[in-house]
Amino acid sequence: MNSNWREKGSWIGGGSVLVLVPVLVGLAASAAFAAESAKTAYETGRLTASKDVRERCFLRGMELAKARLASNPDDAEGLYWLAVNMGAHALERGRMSALPVVPRMEALLVRLDQVDPRYEDAGAARVLGRLYHQAPAVISVGSNKKAARFLARAMTLAPSHPGNLAFAADFEAAHGSKAVAREYAARCLAALSGRPLGPEEKEWMELARDAMEASR
Repeated sequence: MNSNWREKGSWIGGGSVLVLVPVLVGLAASAAFAAESAKTAYETGRLTASKDVRERCFLRGMELAKARLASNPDDAEGLYWLAVNMGAHALERGRMSALPVVPRMEALLVRLDQVDPRYEDAGAARVLGRLYHQAPAVISVGSNKKAARFLARAMTLAPSHPGNLAFAADFEAAHGSKAVAREYAARCLAALSGRPLGPEEKEWMELARDAMEASR
């Protein structure tokens, strides 16, 4: 995942003869570096089966996001992907072990919701809603009231996003209207039908199916 830099070759003129020093490796490394981002680090981590590789990917994603925030503390990409990579890395050690990073994730996402609420299809509201729904209330930030507010905000900002629909359906099935849960679940399943699914989309589909079943 990390770019390995090698010295670039170059065209060298020698009298009437041009000698080509190979540059393909250097160009490939440059392209990989240019394409590398906190988002791609996260996605690479989610797609690998190796726990060690996942952890390295999420750590690299955190580094890249922090670099963006060092230049601009309100950078939307930095705020969102630092929070997401931070949470994914912490969850590699279990849910209870992840609790200490939750307040930092919350602060990053609340700030993102203020400066760019539509980034990643209402990503800040979506993840905050899920965070408040899933975190314990007594020892962490868990709050059904906040979960409902942020999931409703995500649905207002990006009502067709399958992740927003899945998280809202799951919440409604547990704490709200079963009819609304069925509606959101059906819309999520329809949005995901017939398309290639990555790890997150598969989770959203499972949540939607469970919400549909729970709200019968």
